[in-house]
Amino acid sequence: MSKKYSIPTRFYSLDVLRGIAALSVVLYHWRHSYNLCSSRPGFEPEQQPLYSIFYFFYEVGDRAVELFFTLSGFIFFWLYSDKIRARTIALRDFSILRLSRLYPLHAATLLTVLLLQTLYRSDFGCYFVYRNNDLYHFVLQLFFASNWGFHEGFSFNGPVWSVSVEVMLYMVFFGICWLQRDRTGILLLVALISYAVFYYQGYQVARGMFSFFIGGVLYKIFRLYFREIMHSPWRALIGVSAGLAWFVTLLEFHTPVFKTLFLTVLAHFSLASRYAFLYDRGVHFFMVAVLFPLTILALVVWEIRRGHLGKRVSFMGDLSYSSYLLHFPLQLVAVLVVQTLGYSNTVFNTPWSLLLFFTVLLSLSWLSYRYFEIPLQQQWRNKALKRPRVTA
Repeated sequence: MSKKYSIPTRFYSLDVLRGIAALSVVLYHWRHSYNLCSSRPGFEPEQQPLYSIFYFFYEVGDRAVELFFTLSGFIFFWLYSDKIRARTIALRDFSILRLSRLYPLHAATLLTVLLLQTLYRSDFGCYFVYRNNDLYHFVLQLFFASNWGFHEGFSFNGPVWSVSVEVMLYMVFFGICWLQRDRTGILLLVALISYAVFYYQGYQVARGMFSFFIGGVLYKIFRLYFREIMHSPWRALIGVSAGLAWFVTLLEFHTPVFKTLFLTVLAHFSLASRYAFLYDRGVHFFMVAVLFPLTILALVVWEIRRGHLGKRVSFMGDLSYSSYLLHFPLQLVAVLVVQTLGYSNTVFNTPWSLLLFFTVLLSLSWLSYRYFEIPLQQQWRNKALKRPRVTA
């Protein structure tokens, strides 16, 4: 008799993946440490600490933002879509649940960066990395609208741009589910249109929407074919495919075989100057439309079969939001201290500086999550929710 499987109430493996994604972005942003006003004097990517080990994250760690969006799409369609369709959760309650989780730390880091950027500018005559730190952009940041298309550039706590986009995605997601238009075909169409808009117009909202709804499509397919996936060789094929996709990706970034082949073919037809850009777009599309969804699906299937995969280290997911929002203010503090003491920014080339930074960041993230974010979140929800039984 075959074993009966069911979808759990929490995927610990996805929590771990979210934590890894957050730290990937932090590693990618290590280059900020070399900024001096508008330049990075003496900066060479290969001199970043432990580059031979972390080169993948240093070079393309920013792609983890799209992994965030894809994870959000999968998780939100899993947890909320049926409730919204059935009208068992109202827009007000849904908004409170999300904002109570996101807003307290966002407001705190926004004010902290405002103070730190003021100090930095008074000492060095410029802003650190993100320059649009005026009243207009402060108001946009205050209302999570910093990257909805009204901005002139990145501002204040720059990495929060993805959270701003995600807040917009929550509204679109709720509207689609409320109108009961969350069918797989519609979600796929929205994703493909968003992809085209992003690449031809560069809108960050479209970038997030593509990955978010790819995550939604992934969940819809997973739920529709749940029994077939869990009781057939498909589950093994998913795991092998995810492993192969990661192998190909890492190999290509280490030794760009496919890039060389692609450019050679273009050169043969005298098309290299016109179409060489397609390689980078193809790699990006492969990562966000194939690699990330396969990774999520493989982890989900594995956890359902094995049970509580990654539970012992699932706290990484709890700290992902904290580490993501706190890392830029902490970088600003680190650079201020180093430059004020008269040291060269080459100090950030050393492994000990990276170890110290991550130790402080994770410690602050835990303290923030445990003693600041969760208490305020609970207070907000207890006071504001119409129906206390509604939980995250």
